[in-house]
Amino acid sequence: MRKTTSIDEQLVQVNGVRLWTARQGSGPPLALIHGGPGLWDYFDELAALIDDRVEVHRYDQRGGGRSQHQPPYDVATFVADLDALRVHWGHERWIVAGHSWGADLALAYAAEHPGRVTALLHIGGTGIIDDWHDEYHENADARRTLEQRARRLELRAMLKTDETLPVELDREYCVLTWMADYADSRRGRQYAERLLRPYGPNYALNADLSADWSRLQADDAFVRRVHEIAAPVLIMHGAEDPRPPHLAERLTASLPNAKLDIVPNAGHLPWVEQPERTRDALRTFLASVGGPVATNAASGR
Repeated sequence: MRKTTSIDEQLVQVNGVRLWTARQGSGPPLALIHGGPGLWDYFDELAALIDDRVEVHRYDQRGGGRSQHQPPYDVATFVADLDALRVHWGHERWIVAGHSWGADLALAYAAEHPGRVTALLHIGGTGIIDDWHDEYHENADARRTLEQRARRLELRAMLKTDETLPVELDREYCVLTWMADYADSRRGRQYAERLLRPYGPNYALNADLSADWSRLQADDAFVRRVHEIAAPVLIMHGAEDPRPPHLAERLTASLPNAKLDIVPNAGHLPWVEQPERTRDALRTFLASVGGPVATNAASGR
């Protein structure tokens, strides 16, 4: 039985914002980047699968969770926040590991700072082509009852009108949205409720950052830099994720040093539904990339 790893939580001031952070484990440094945008760190279980192999850094992105709500909310600023944390923790290079929107941010970070990235983990992301939303919504709605679909649309309409919902209604909306992310529909609601926190999503941030990400997806120079990422990449995607796995296949084919791992019987959070399978795949990949090699300051952008 593994010894429980201590977790060092701190509020860190970087790049003009105060961010909640956590550090655990030992080994080569690895940053876990949560999804959203506008959510919070939810990586307790994932970090525990690998923190005897790597030093795991977690954080709430600006505007979300326990971190300061401080604009601007754009991709360049979120990349700068992540790199400021790297400097704060004293790492020349590190592994960046993102989930969902965090996987997009990991790609943007590696494109901007290729010399700072030892390896990249892209979990449940959608890549850099913005043509997946209709298929996602169809797949997700197929996992909800007619009553659940109607209630979610009702709450979404209220949210668009009022911009905020009472706490209990916001939590209901989140659960109805997130429950479709899991392969096991019998436990989808239970899994979704585990993601709830005393604080709610930052919907204004989500809108601003999503719009900026869409702008970058149409930027040929940015897309070219992503396609030139030379670091080893593991692209992990649940076979039952409502975000279709062909997105992961397409991204893998576009990168020079990427491997694809489709996890059977898993949805958007494969470490929740298939922890042993996810653990083995991540640990195999981390062992293959080893620790960061020494570089001079000029090697990073």
